[in-house]
Amino acid sequence: MYRRMLPLALTCLVGLTVQPTLQAAPDLIGTWKLTVYFPTSEMDLCLLKIIREDNQQWRATVIAHNSQAVKRLTAEKLEVLPDRLKVVLDVGGEPLVLTARLTDAKGAKLYASLARRADLIWPAILERTEANDFAGQKTVRQSAAHEAYIKAGRTANVEQQRELLRELLKQHGDHPVAIYAAVRLADYAADYEDDRKVTQNLAQESLQRAEIFGRDLVRSVAWQLGQILLHSAKAQALAASYIQKAVELFDADTPADFQERAYKTLAKAYRAANQPQRAEALTAKIAELERQADAEYRRKVPPFKITPAQPRDAEGRAVVLELFTGTQCPPCVAADVACDAVAATYPTSEVILLQYHLHIPRVDPLTNPDTERRSEFYGVRGTPTVFLNGKPTPPLGGAFVHAEERYHTLVKLIEAERQQKPPCRVQLSVHRQGDQLDIEATVTGLANPPEKARLLLVLVEEEVRYAAPNGIRFHHHVVRAFPGGQQGFALQKDKTHQKVRVVLSDLRKDLHSYLNRVADTESFPDDDRPLELRKLKVVALIQDLASREILHAAIAGVPE
Repeated sequence: MYRRMLPLALTCLVGLTVQPTLQAAPDLIGTWKLTVYFPTSEMDLCLLKIIREDNQQWRATVIAHNSQAVKRLTAEKLEVLPDRLKVVLDVGGEPLVLTARLTDAKGAKLYASLARRADLIWPAILERTEANDFAGQKTVRQSAAHEAYIKAGRTANVEQQRELLRELLKQHGDHPVAIYAAVRLADYAADYEDDRKVTQNLAQESLQRAEIFGRDLVRSVAWQLGQILLHSAKAQALAASYIQKAVELFDADTPADFQERAYKTLAKAYRAANQPQRAEALTAKIAELERQADAEYRRKVPPFKITPAQPRDAEGRAVVLELFTGTQCPPCVAADVACDAVAATYPTSEVILLQYHLHIPRVDPLTNPDTERRSEFYGVRGTPTVFLNGKPTPPLGGAFVHAEERYHTLVKLIEAERQQKPPCRVQLSVHRQGDQLDIEATVTGLANPPEKARLLLVLVEEEVRYAAPNGIRFHHHVVRAFPGGQQGFALQKDKTHQKVRVVLSDLRKDLHSYLNRVADTESFPDDDRPLELRKLKVVALIQDLASREILHAAIAGVPE
């Protein structure tokens, strides 16, 4: 469903490079109040003043904004096209795209949409105003339609909830919240109605209600309906037509990564509808979009300059950075990108990164039983969560635009640790014969090991390519297993020596079986199961399981 509050943007959408027309131009000049409609509230986001300069160029300026919702808001770009205007708003450093229909340009109201990213768009309205600020106004409020939607959501009984939503449509059919209500009714019908026509009618009603706000919102609703139907109990066969509708509304501004995701989902919908030939016909298109999206991602990540750290004066204690994350977790993006930047800043032997995936907020194909057990060890309750040498860091969540700030936070923490002397020495080696890995670790110099000090071995995949729903395409230092178990090996005084064998074909089989068990309870967003197990490394951790402190660590590559 749609989000309740105005989230931060992750993807930059830019306007179309079309020459502005003179038609309807005078009617746009003036001040417009932008109101955005969420399921449970509506927000006056800003006052937008539109002028036309002497050189016939259009310009938009934010003369007031809702300071309670955002600290900074500016208009970066305005384009007036034959049928719509587009404004790129910089909201706290993140671009949101406002698109308004011009079919009603002579009136005092323009129907619009506000896009956070290609798959998350809200209905909005621009209204003419003589005001210059929001003084004395309630900028966030709930209408009767919102109250009705909230009441329905709080009703435990499904049939009663559906009846309340139907009543909302009767009483408040012209309100933007009616779109959310119609989509939610379609969602319920897809799970409970035996007659598919009921689901189809509600889905069509959702699209019709979105039309007045423009093609971008129609595309968003169609995409949402397609996903709902694809994961429904009784209406999977209907999903392809709505995903196809969304695909047909792609334009030059639709990012390659979202197009890739949509076409993959369309192929999955065709297979669910027993149309494998149509799914196979999309293979080449998907492959081309994957290449485009990968190239775009490599160019923009990380979105800031990295300066490699100066070498340490002497051999020091390894710093271990453990990130708990999820591929369907939007606020994990900042932490993921920041950790990737850390990896590019420090030598691998000095700062060792481990990335544990969890089914938070929804299922993640990079999760495995060992990452779940590790999260239980630390008591992780949400993602992202980061530990540095076993100690929790400050919160590092946020959108893509916050990655640089999170990176600098991590650098400060690392610099405070990396000059410390190691309490022991760790020697680690890996020998490979086919799919068989023989890991050998030796710990020396730990004269008085803590009672719960253990040697833990971690098998890590250096890079996994998976186009995640949260926008991260390349996942690094992905933990695949703990050879020898989560309890590790007790440390002996002065010297500890351990050998462990891993058979990759067995591990791959176990991981695949685990994901199948997960899929029996909740559908994955796509059919990708990245289990190549290439570019592997082994990490040896010396950790006090009582205090959770990581005393030292080492890393070794696995021969290909």
